[in-house]
Amino acid sequence: MPRSLARAVLALICIASALPTRAAEAPEPAGAFGEPSAPVNLSGTVNLQDCVGLALGRNFAVRIQQFSVYQAVDSVEVQQAAFEPVFGFNLNKQFNQPTINESQFGYPANQTQETAALSINDTLITGATLTGNYSLVRTNQFPAFFPPNPSYTGTSSISVTQPLLQRAGTDYNRAALESARLGVRISNLNFKSAVLTMVLNVEDTYYNLLYQREQYKVQEQEMKQAQQLLDENTIRRQTGILTDLDVMNAKAGVAAAKNQLILDQQAVRNSEDSLLQLLGDREFSTAVGEVSFPEIADPQVSFDRSYKLARDNGPDLAVALATIEQYKLTALKAKRDMLPELNVNGGVGKGSYAASANQSLTGNWNGYNWTAGLTVSIPWGMKANRALYHQALSQVRSEQVAYDQADQKLVVSVRAAVRAVETGLQSVRSSSENTQYATKAYELTKAQFDAGLATSYLVLQSQNTLETARVSELQAKVNLLSAIANLRFLEGSSLQLYRINLPE
Repeated sequence: MPRSLARAVLALICIASALPTRAAEAPEPAGAFGEPSAPVNLSGTVNLQDCVGLALGRNFAVRIQQFSVYQAVDSVEVQQAAFEPVFGFNLNKQFNQPTINESQFGYPANQTQETAALSINDTLITGATLTGNYSLVRTNQFPAFFPPNPSYTGTSSISVTQPLLQRAGTDYNRAALESARLGVRISNLNFKSAVLTMVLNVEDTYYNLLYQREQYKVQEQEMKQAQQLLDENTIRRQTGILTDLDVMNAKAGVAAAKNQLILDQQAVRNSEDSLLQLLGDREFSTAVGEVSFPEIADPQVSFDRSYKLARDNGPDLAVALATIEQYKLTALKAKRDMLPELNVNGGVGKGSYAASANQSLTGNWNGYNWTAGLTVSIPWGMKANRALYHQALSQVRSEQVAYDQADQKLVVSVRAAVRAVETGLQSVRSSSENTQYATKAYELTKAQFDAGLATSYLVLQSQNTLETARVSELQAKVNLLSAIANLRFLEGSSLQLYRINLPE
């Protein structure tokens, strides 16, 4: 390629690369929490704050949901790219040798044409398509037929097509982009829901482990008391105070306590594995340290307050609202597509003819043309477009009904959660009193047995009653903690409790 033409082509490439693009910044995806590859360390005292912190970075459900956010952000990039210019560049070389008949009429024997063309296509937010073209053609004739030889022909043109009815308007052409941005919001809300669910699961699993371990301690105490009664009955049988039946009853009590202790130990191990599973552990080789009851303050609950928090902070209703907006955008496009296609178009172009590439670029442009037109297209009946519009309206109305249904479900859930907290408070108080009475009854029955005024069977019954009371008190405390955690889940306030910040 001649040096002058190469310089012209290089200049066109530099101009094209210097043109700015209009890609807007995409929303930042939800960031990862913690380090999934870090080892799980639950030695020492294990508290809920540490467990929630570990689960945020390691829980599989949360990590999987995070990829949906990334995909939604990429969808915004895809829609933004529709309004970015597209550059095209073409190099071509052509050689022509005329036929015998053409040579008889004076055409040159050989002709070589080298073409460099640059095009820019852009779609505007109004729906208009803008096209710009420039081409530079170097023609070399042998022998020379027309001066100058070689010659340089430059042509440039700009054309635009603007829809006036169908596919027209900024709202129509921004609908897909706005729907993608709503998709990012929905993905972030679903991610928030996954985090809230994970926090609730960690709390429930932690409380269940706490319950199983405390129950095991109660059973150990029961086992100790049953063994002590057996030892006493054996000694008294040898002295003739008690019978073989008393010893057999005491042995049965020890066997029952031992069996329950084995089952409780299994439940403890299962609860420890459940907690490690939520933390994303796959080796299950670490021991879970000490867990303890958190302080249970007397919560002041109110349906109005909790329901307002649930509506403001809960992700479910917000997802429904964002989905309604997406369907409205679909309906808007479907309604606009029912209109006839009416496009106005126009363009202008110029040309030059010179002895060098520089003169073709910088010299006088002696050719000029312009075009203008109008295009109308009306589909017969437009039944398909009408049906699509009716479908879009049905989706909007269906999602609005689904929103009302979700709101009703939220009301019922919050009412039940508030009631569970209030009931849990009363249950803790009553079960605590029951444990005190059962403890006193056992002590009195044991004293009567030591004085020879009660049988060992009554002592065993009293032991079982005391064990049941202690387990019931533990269960009441755990139920209250779980009820409070469930209410925080519905309110979305557990995020603030554990200082978790999420994108909206």
